[in-house]
Amino acid sequence: MIKIRKIKAGETEEVKSLIDGIMHGEFTAESTAYAYNDLDDIVAHYGGKRETFLVAEEDGKIVGTVAIKEEDYDSALLRRIFVHKDYRGKGYGAELLAEATKFCLDNGYRTVQFRGSDRMQNALQLCLRNGFEQEDILELGDFDLVMLSKHLG
Repeated sequence: MIKIRKIKAGETEEVKSLIDGIMHGEFTAESTAYAYNDLDDIVAHYGGKRETFLVAEEDGKIVGTVAIKEEDYDSALLRRIFVHKDYRGKGYGAELLAEATKFCLDNGYRTVQFRGSDRMQNALQLCLRNGFEQEDILELGDFDLVMLSKHLG
């Protein structure tokens, strides 16, 4: 049974290992373009009043992540939406996205934005199926950065 909850102190290394494994295993070019300093102290980095870092847990193991970072008063950034490859196709990404969106609504954001590589098709398609719209594409050489946004009412 999946449980979506806020990250706890002491889980940083497990989360960092999950994300590193996915990035270096599936998105090699992107792994050099994305900053990782937020993963050094996740609880502090996503510790703002209107920020959160959520994990999906199954049988005591963290199998997915999603984060919300405040961009400005009206806008939040959806970040770090990852699900371990052995747990994909079970709806965990959709549950993580739903919890992140609920957090944004509860905290008064009007827009949530996601930026992902054009090769991150699972995350992009998940967002598009859940009301996000493509705003722009930036060509960055080895990959394109797709920018999506969802208006929250």
